[in-house]
Parts: sequence; C-alpha cells; structure tokens
Amino acid sequence: MLETILSGCDARYETDCEQCEDCSYGEYCPHDCEKCLDFIHNPSHSEPGSPKRKYDCAHMADFYTCKYSCRYASEIMYAIERCVDLHNLQKLRVLSFGCGPCTDLFAIDALHKKQVLCYKQLEYRGVDYSKRVWQWVHRDIKCFQNDDCDIKFFYEDACDLINTIAEGTWTPNLIVFQYVFSDMQKHTDFQNIYNFINTFAKYYNTKIGPNTYIVLNDINLGRDYGGGREFFDRLLGKLNNSIYKKGRFCNDNSTSNYYPRGYPYGDDSDGEFTNNANRFDLTPWKTYSPFNTCASAQMIIKKVEKT
Repeated sequence: MLETILSGCDARYETDCEQCEDCSYGEYCPHDCEKCLDFIHNPSHSEPGSPKRKYDCAHMADFYTCKYSCRYASEIMYAIERCVDLHNLQKLRVLSFGCGPCTDLFAIDALHKKQVLCYKQLEYRGVDYSKRVWQWVHRDIKCFQNDDCDIKFFYEDACDLINTIAEGTWTPNLIVFQYVFSDMQKHTDFQNIYNFINTFAKYYNTKIGPNTYIVLNDINLGRDYGGGREFFDRLLGKLNNSIYKKGRFCNDNSTSNYYPRGYPYGDDSDGEFTNNANRFDLTPWKTYSPFNTCASAQMIIKKVEKT
C-alpha cells in the first residue's frame, strides 16, 4: 500500500509544474514545498512579515507524504509489534486520530504482509480536519477498500468529533494518536485539549473492551519545546484498568550537546529502544530526502480486565 500511495504522490508532484500558482501561501510561496514545510516546522525561517504557514496545501501534502511516510509508518510498525494481543485478531478495528496520510494504515498493511498481523477483516476510521489537504491521498487509499477492508474518513476537528464518537456504539481494538498532541499544542487552546482528553477517557472507561491498545506516537519534545509529551501522561492518568510502557527512538539527527541521541523518555535509564532503523526501501523517494531512522517518543497503553 505504501509504495502505491507514494508513487501516486510522486507522479502528481513531478508532473504538476504549475502547482505553486494556486498555492495557499500566495505571494510568499517559495516555489518549493520542502521550504514551505520548513516554514511550518521552523517559523523563524520564513520571510520577515510573512503570515504563519499552515498545513493547507494539497501539493505540499504530496511532498510531505513522500518525505515522512516511511519514517512514521516505521515508528508505528515498531509499536504494533509490541501490541501482542492484536497479532492474532481476526477482525482489527482501528481508530486513528490525526490520520493525515494514514501512515499507521501503511504500517498495519506492511505487518499484515509480513504475517505479524493475521486479521481477516480490517475496519479503519481516520479522523483529520483537513479534507482538502489530503483529498488526493485519501482518494488513492480508498482504492484499497474491498469486502475485507473497510476504510472511512471523518473530516472534523478531533476536539469536536470526540463527542460523537463517545456517543456511538462502534468500538476499536487499536487507537492511534499519530503526532496529534504536538499539533494540538500548536493550534488548540489548553481547555479544548483537556476537554478532549476528559471525553475520550470517559469513552474509553465505559465502552472500550479489554486488550484494546492505544498507541501514542509523537515528537520527542515537551510542551516548552513545541511538543506535547505531557499530554501522554495526562491522558494516561484519566484511564481506568490500564497498563503502559513508554520509550523513545535514538534521534540520529539530534544537534543537542547535552542530549546527542535525543531527549530521555521512558521507564528505563533513558528509555531508548534498541533499534531505530527505517523499515522501508527509501531509494525510490531519495529526491525527497526522507529520514532513514525513527526519532519519536511513544507510549503504548493496554486496557486490562477490571480486578
């Protein structure tokens, strides 16, 4: 699945020579989607006086998918391999917050091909507020839908949609927060984040069954540095009947003199996982300068039987 989707993104990006003429960034567009992404991640790099760059461009989404998907899918693969109770499920039901290009779905598909996951049926529910941004990528992903693979997208702010989810009857056995809380930290006020966590926790505590996993995968940074790791613990503290494990990948791109392998995070001395290798062949996408290693922080939560 990942190779097919990335091939589509690459073809659109390479052939759409006029892609910057309708750029949402207008006169400030640098005519280079990698630079636009850099302006989002590092606002100080943008032109003085320019407006704040946002994730609101479908052309940039194609570049983003080719650059980051292999890394992010690899991070989720490592996490799901630790979720052993999912491996032999016949029906896997996934709720993905902040699904974006669906790198968690790519990970699930890859693990299914490797027979780590043995499901016969897959239900995937992706939540993302940016329908226009991901329209082409999601259209291509929907082509994989069949009788055994049901894929649905919900284009709404997670802080609003959580109320509808909490009132519904459909329940997942895998819930993924893929770079969600760092995004909320940047774009959502604290009260809405806390309301989201409280509503999700009530849903989890009253409706989610035992052996359901939550995978929290995000930038290995706290709120003071533009991340959102503190929200992991806030969420965990609201959940009943749960056990957890947390850690981080070695960050080979870290420039810190104090933490050259990345910031400590986890239950051991510094929580570093034993392997951070990207799990995919990056050769076809080398023009997008993809990262060949993982670098995120993770918390995996499992619901257990009430004692």
